[in-house]
Amino acid sequence: MKLFTLLTLMLLPSFCFAQVAPDSAKAHSPIQTDRPDQTEASSVIPVGSLQVELGVFRQKHRQNGQTTIDYMHPSALFRYGILERLELRLIAGYHRTTRPDESDAGDASGLDAFAIGTKIYVAEENGLFPEIAIIGHLTFPSGSSEFKPGFMAPDLRLSFAHTLSEKLSLGYNVGYEWDGDSPSGSGIYTLALGTGLGERWGLYAELFGEKPEQGKWSHSADAGFTFSPRYDIQFDVSAGVGLNEEAPDYYLCAGFSFRVFR
Repeated sequence: MKLFTLLTLMLLPSFCFAQVAPDSAKAHSPIQTDRPDQTEASSVIPVGSLQVELGVFRQKHRQNGQTTIDYMHPSALFRYGILERLELRLIAGYHRTTRPDESDAGDASGLDAFAIGTKIYVAEENGLFPEIAIIGHLTFPSGSSEFKPGFMAPDLRLSFAHTLSEKLSLGYNVGYEWDGDSPSGSGIYTLALGTGLGERWGLYAELFGEKPEQGKWSHSADAGFTFSPRYDIQFDVSAGVGLNEEAPDYYLCAGFSFRVFR
């Protein structure tokens, strides 16, 4: 409870930024998503818009002689713009886990725990000063019994972005998150370099990792493509590999995102 109160006090001052509109009009801007990379964008979606980001995901992790394969089909992020600098967020998904080294008793499937949260646009980019947003979620003890956390689990991160050129951008996140089963959490980082390939295609490469309080760092790398046939639709594919023993071996992912206005 003390931890949740602390996070709430950290977030409350940021809401003062939510009433001040950024200069740029975003109602007719191209869709900007928080997928497929691990780096959450520092932008918020336009007021009155609903953005849905769906994905399918497969990850293999072999550790201590045991192989675990996780599937998300689908994962879903729902975003709704309520103010010029603030959006509401809902995360949900269907999770399946298999352990090929064990019998079928080691398999599990069902709804993942859902999370609600917000993204707050804090500052526009100004020279060397990056664009900044604060992102926070609270995961509830919900979902199927196999994936239900024992307690509410908060996560909080800062998102930064720099425009390097007309086509090249740099984004990075730092944060801390809990899994709802352990009182200790994990520090996280991401660093993504993205570029546009014409008006419809995008490409990114990224490093990311985490450090549990009671464990070692895990480091991974990934890359992917995006394709937007229209300003309010995006398709994506991505893949990642672990860079050390603590990280998952690899993951594969594909997704579809769209945006509608009320």
